[in-house]
Amino acid sequence: MTLLLNLSRQGVGRTENRDASGSAHNSGACLYVIADGTSKPGSGDLARALIHHVLECFSRAEPSVASCPDNALKLTLGSLNAVHSNLCPDFPFASTSYLALLVVGQSMVSIHAGDCCLGYLDKDQRTIWLSAPHCGPNWKGDLSHSFIANSPARKRLLNCMSGRRPHEPHVQPLQASIERTWVLATDGFWAELSAEHQAGAIREQTLHGYATDDDATIMLLRT
Repeated sequence: MTLLLNLSRQGVGRTENRDASGSAHNSGACLYVIADGTSKPGSGDLARALIHHVLECFSRAEPSVASCPDNALKLTLGSLNAVHSNLCPDFPFASTSYLALLVVGQSMVSIHAGDCCLGYLDKDQRTIWLSAPHCGPNWKGDLSHSFIANSPARKRLLNCMSGRRPHEPHVQPLQASIERTWVLATDGFWAELSAEHQAGAIREQTLHGYATDDDATIMLLRT
């Protein structure tokens, strides 16, 4: 897995960028994580703390753990649970969405809570989104991203990392296909940019000229 791009842009009128992202490598295994803090106080700090803790745990793990798909998944889920138990109390009003992508050999697993989403580029360089956003009217998980993007209730999270909620991430096994470009994005990217502007930002490898009200973050990975 190769990291092609990692971009983030602060939303228009925002006082800080509450998005965070990062990656870690261990014994040939890779972990990529993005997080999107909400407008609640301390949420940007919680998003950054989540990224730091999860990646630090992965990079420091024993090689025998990181190189085994099952053990690496247990490690990642355990570190996320530790964020909920040990870090969330430090940010009592905060909440954040997150998406983690774990790649070990040909095994790939996404873990997410909230409205950060995983997708891949089709032959026309349009993104096919795979993650069901945990927000707004999508309580069944069956609505299209374009429909959700236009919903007035989009900002209401149904699931996220927060000390006020149980930690219930969605785990989705995937196959690391050959020569596929994967997209990890916060909702500032997938919901506030049109499909044409998303493709343009990816093609041009920049978010300049693609302003959004919300913070926008995108990671591109290549298998």
